[in-house]
Amino acid sequence: MLDIFHTIVSIEPPFNMVVLLVLIGSVAGVLTGIATQFRKYGCHRQDIDFKRELVDRGLSAEEIERIIKVRAPESVKDE
Repeated sequence: MLDIFHTIVSIEPPFNMVVLLVLIGSVAGVLTGIATQFRKYGCHRQDIDFKRELVDRGLSAEEIERIIKVRAPESVKDE
């Protein structure tokens, strides 16, 4: 990793900054994408656990549908 950094820094001055900026931007984009996917997975997991809890309580399908419809606008805002 250190060798790659030294290779980039040893490129002629105006071009090494361009390469570094592109590299930093790419890494930031990838990390942002990974964080977004973790957040979506967490929200999905929470939603599944909530539905499972409603089923475990013994609620009827109509009651569960009604509760989920009431809760739906909240989950749409998060996405």
